[in-house]
Amino acid sequence: MRVAAGVLLIIAAVFDFFGGLFYFGGGVMVGSMDKLAAMAEEQQKKQGKEMTEEQKQQFEQYHEAQRNMKPEDRAKMDTAARIAKAYGLLLVVMSGISIAGAVCLFRRRSVKFIVGASVASLVVEVGSCVVLAVLGGGAGLGATKIFFSVFGITGGILGLLGARQIAIANAVPADMPPLLAPQT
Repeated sequence: MRVAAGVLLIIAAVFDFFGGLFYFGGGVMVGSMDKLAAMAEEQQKKQGKEMTEEQKQQFEQYHEAQRNMKPEDRAKMDTAARIAKAYGLLLVVMSGISIAGAVCLFRRRSVKFIVGASVASLVVEVGSCVVLAVLGGGAGLGATKIFFSVFGITGGILGLLGARQIAIANAVPADMPPLLAPQT
């Protein structure tokens, strides 16, 4: 059970790591589109290359959309970018915690850390499913989200059971009861 929990936590950690990078990178890209567009235009001019008609049209569409964007929409976009970055950072940190918990499971040490890592894995995976279900507007969870979350949820449950198994194995045995006197 310990080994299965450790393997599942490592698999969940890999998924969390790459998912975290994706969310963090997406939040950074959305939050800094103005700067990226300005940098792209500047680099084109520095290199002395003329933009193609398609590129000019794309930049013009982008600038038009920026001019027509309402302040409320800008605030919503910035908030969504911050939330995506925070969630991505949470997933990256969770991947490190999951790997550390798996190592502790393999080594049969640090029962309290294993419990903490398992509970954190359960909270993050179940919490993200609940948040996506609520924010999805009734669209439900996708099969992909359920597939990726099941490793963290199962690993967390098995991690708790593995921590209990380690705690029982490492417990100091109670003193033996006194021997009975021979009956004559």
